[in-house]
Amino acid sequence: LCSLFKAKELDRSICDASLAEALLECAPADGYPPVSAGVLDAGTVWRATCRHVFEMGEREPDLVMLLLWATNKVTSSRYLNVGEELRVSLRQRLVSNLGDAADSILRFVDCQAGADALALAVVCQVIFGDSQDAVLDAAAARMEQYHNNKPISKLVGRALNRIANDAIADLDRTDDPRLAQEHLQRADELLKQFRCEDHAYRSRLTLLGYEQRLSRFGNQISTALTGLNPETIRRCEELQAEIAAHRRAKIGQRTEQLSRTEMALRLLRWLAAPIPAATSFSEMANVYRKELAFVDWARESICRGEDVADLTKAYQQLDQAVLARREQFNQTFAKSMADWTSIGSTFKDVCGVEEVLSQFVAKIADANNRVLLIVLDGMSWAVCHELLADIRNEHWFEATLEESSALPATIIATVPSITTYSRTSLMSGELVKGDQSIEKRNFEANAALKQVCDKRYPPILFHKKEVSEGARGIVGDDLSKAILSTNNKVVGVVFNAIDDRLSSAQQVREDWTINRISPLGAVLKLARDSGRVVILASDHGHVWHRPEAKLNAGDCGSRWRSDTGDAHEGEIAITGSRVREENGNRSVIVPWVETIYYGRQQNGYHGGATPQEMVSPLVILMDKTSTYSGLHPCEYPKPEWWMAPPVASLKIEEPSIAINVPKKPIGLFDWQTEEKAKPVTTPAKSKTIQPTPSAGAWLDRLFASTGYKDQKDFVRRHAPEDDLVRRCLAALNT
Repeated sequence: LCSLFKAKELDRSICDASLAEALLECAPADGYPPVSAGVLDAGTVWRATCRHVFEMGEREPDLVMLLLWATNKVTSSRYLNVGEELRVSLRQRLVSNLGDAADSILRFVDCQAGADALALAVVCQVIFGDSQDAVLDAAAARMEQYHNNKPISKLVGRALNRIANDAIADLDRTDDPRLAQEHLQRADELLKQFRCEDHAYRSRLTLLGYEQRLSRFGNQISTALTGLNPETIRRCEELQAEIAAHRRAKIGQRTEQLSRTEMALRLLRWLAAPIPAATSFSEMANVYRKELAFVDWARESICRGEDVADLTKAYQQLDQAVLARREQFNQTFAKSMADWTSIGSTFKDVCGVEEVLSQFVAKIADANNRVLLIVLDGMSWAVCHELLADIRNEHWFEATLEESSALPATIIATVPSITTYSRTSLMSGELVKGDQSIEKRNFEANAALKQVCDKRYPPILFHKKEVSEGARGIVGDDLSKAILSTNNKVVGVVFNAIDDRLSSAQQVREDWTINRISPLGAVLKLARDSGRVVILASDHGHVWHRPEAKLNAGDCGSRWRSDTGDAHEGEIAITGSRVREENGNRSVIVPWVETIYYGRQQNGYHGGATPQEMVSPLVILMDKTSTYSGLHPCEYPKPEWWMAPPVASLKIEEPSIAINVPKKPIGLFDWQTEEKAKPVTTPAKSKTIQPTPSAGAWLDRLFASTGYKDQKDFVRRHAPEDDLVRRCLAALNT
């Protein structure tokens, strides 16, 4: 054996005949790597044994490696086929290094259950959690059949729990994810076999555990709706945090489902919060823009239901509670808007769509800025807020013409709020009816715009067919040249993606991002490259079709009808100069509830008097890398209830794993010997100490050094982040 390792001397502590025989039998053709200093020590022998005899890897295994090795029938069979003496030696070595959890893993292999070792470790998350009951005690007893009929202690069971997390994480990162799923599926089967499947929610890994966490969250929502208070909402937040901590959420398998749970929490907090007081029509429009539009964003997420029955039921109950509260505001808004329209009132902070060109586009261009007006037909404020969350990531930020940084005025659509009237009025700068040809002619001939443009380069407008080349969404050459040109001061472009989505009947919920509206991203990039101010606007909003919506008789559009003097429940008659009606009466009947429509069923509707349809988005955007004049930054803050308060982390007692670690030689950072080491005491009260300025220079050199990078590479898993190491060293430096 010594000759195979080119050794002159053998460490007598490992004089084990079974080890020698195994290494001789499994020796590679060219022998083992020569040992240093001519001494064949225990570490070298066991590394070679683990690698060549048991195929455990390049070195002695840790607990995660051992657990994954056990699940491989080929490698674990090597252990079963060697003699009893060698198996005992291996067990002693592993238990000495890794603790009793290693013994349990080998017992799984002894019982011919090595293939289930990882699944059994996952099951330990359920059986050996923080609390116990009779069902789990009985399950632990049933599990003994895979453990040489010996009980598993709670300490070892919890250790296996932790090891299972790391093992599954390793499979997710490095192997076929289906392999990890096979082990987790087997774990769910074992939970049923041990008759504790009702407790699967305690598992952070299995599908059954994830579904039960969703179900528990749904049941708690139903409970909270019967008596909203901080405690019931806090419990919902805790259960949602458990869902977010589950493997399926962390690896991104159910990102949309997780997002819906967050939206549900926001709606619960909104139901428990008062609606800001608003008396005038302008205040109501602003309350919708700043708060209730976020409610519409959230409830659209949850209204489609889930694949877990309890959660679907809870979402339906939550949706109805939100709808009932929203309709109170919608009714008040519709009455106030009817008064505002009939009187012809004007407010500084409220503008009609027909004033957008003169009050925003022309003024911004007159301040020596080049402007790109992007009109997203049918975009509501709910969609706009969702889209803005993505746009901000592209180096854009909101702006205003007000020196006080007050938000731009709210924009109100025409009545009825349909494309024929509202968009044509927006693109014309006056209340008119028309189609694309009239929009283009009026936009390019608008007096306010022409006044701020070079006569040789008047305003120019692009519609759907002119925006992109073909169906793939590539920006057309004419539009690209117009945006990039320094001569064209005002360019307009119309996207129909949202309005087109309303007319379809697909059972698909859109996530409104830049990439979902082709080619919006490319157009925004062109605007950024050319230093243009972007005005993102809409002609009207929309309401989505609801399951309880009812069809009423009507003679005009999907959400408006002629004023015959018989407004029914949920409808209101509106009269005034801003009312566009076919027969010139300047009076129509429109619904203020979301559940009424006229004509054929669609995915969504517009034309009614709800704030979702009437309050049209308008956002001024500046790029962070360009220079503009006459504009001031502003913010569209999220409501308080939108942002989750800090939730106290669930305290899970992580078990300590008894590991006997052999003494190692003093390393680079072992500044004192073990004998001289003294216990560190933490004072009862400590002050935060700022690192001295001198720490920065040597820390920078350390993190840039090859030695530090090489040392970090030795960490097999969970290497600390450089920022954490830097802060620790900076604190020690003081």
